[in-house]
Amino acid sequence: MSIDYERLSPALGAHVSGLDLTECSADLVSVLRKLLHQVGVVVVANQYMREEELLQFGLRWGELLTHPTSVKKTNPYVQVLASTDGVRGRGLGSWHSDMSWHPTPPRITMLYGRKIPKHGGDTCYSNQRLALEMLDVARRDKRRSHRRDMPSRQDIEGFRANHTGKGFGDDVPDSVHPVIRTHDETESQALYVNPEFTTHLVDIDRAESDRILWPLWMHAISEEFVYRHRWHAGDLVIWDNRLVMHTAILDYDTPRTMLRVVVKGDVPA
Repeated sequence: MSIDYERLSPALGAHVSGLDLTECSADLVSVLRKLLHQVGVVVVANQYMREEELLQFGLRWGELLTHPTSVKKTNPYVQVLASTDGVRGRGLGSWHSDMSWHPTPPRITMLYGRKIPKHGGDTCYSNQRLALEMLDVARRDKRRSHRRDMPSRQDIEGFRANHTGKGFGDDVPDSVHPVIRTHDETESQALYVNPEFTTHLVDIDRAESDRILWPLWMHAISEEFVYRHRWHAGDLVIWDNRLVMHTAILDYDTPRTMLRVVVKGDVPA
C-alpha cells in the first residue's frame, strides 16, 4: 500500500493526513516505518486516540518501555505529560534524544497532542544524520566562531560517550554509547550525543571531552538541520531517536496535555 504525504522541511519531516490509526494494519505500519526511516519525523494529523488506543498502536511497532517519571501505574507505558497552567518563565527546554541513558534506548517516540495551547508549545527536531554528513563541510566554514574548534568526523570516529538519567532518580542507570551511531535497520549513521543526557566522552580527559562536545552540540542544532513543529490537537508525531534530537519550547502559559509512548530499541552500535 502507499500513502500520500507532504514534506515539512528540506531537512526532515513529513505530514500525513486521511488516516485513522485506531484501525491500523500491519501493512500501514510497514509503510509508515519506511517513511520514518527516510524523513526522521512523521506527523499524522487529525487523530482521536484514547490512552489504550495509543498503547495498542505503539505495540504494533515493537516492545514498549516505561519512563521513570510515569505516574499512571495502571498503564505504565503511556506517559501523560500535563501542565495545568502553562510553563512560561519556569525553565528552558534542552535538546536530547529520548532516554539515551537507557541500555537499550527507544528507537521510536510517539507523542500525541490531546490539549494544545493556542500559542506556543512547539517542538523542534534536528536531523543528526544530516548533521554528521555536514560535519566536515561546516568545520571549514569560518563564518561561525564555534566551528573553528569543531572536531572533524575522523576526530570522533570510535569515540564513546556516557549518558546519565540520574536527574530522574538515583536508581536510573547510566550507559555508554557510540558518538556516531549506526542505524540498526537502515545502516545509516548519525551523531548520538546530546546536551541533556550526555555527560562526557569516555577514556579521555574531561577538559578535552568538553572541548569536543560543545562545538559538536552547537553544530548539531544548526538551523539547516531543524524542523519546528507547531502542534494542533489530534496530531500524533512519530520520530526516530536513532537519527533525530528534539527539544520542547517551554513558552506557553495555558494548559497543555500530551500522551507519549516509546518503543524499545537495540543496544546502540
